[in-house]
Amino acid sequence: MKDRIYKNFVKRWEEVTDLPPQTLGPFTSSYKDLVHGVKSMPVPVYAVFGLVIAFGMLYFFGARISFFVSLLQKGF
Repeated sequence: MKDRIYKNFVKRWEEVTDLPPQTLGPFTSSYKDLVHGVKSMPVPVYAVFGLVIAFGMLYFFGARISFFVSLLQKGF
């Protein structure tokens, strides 16, 4: 009796925990390449992302960037 319950539990556990690899259709290989680069060396990726965001905000807000930053600082 006890052994059968355990076997049923193990069988159900394997059904629940055994997940197939996720795919993104034709973008799977590109996604895996991108994620591998971010996982192996995240700091350069974050630095480039931060610079892009900073220059994007400078382009979007222009000289008003100091006002926007002050506004955000007052909120926190």
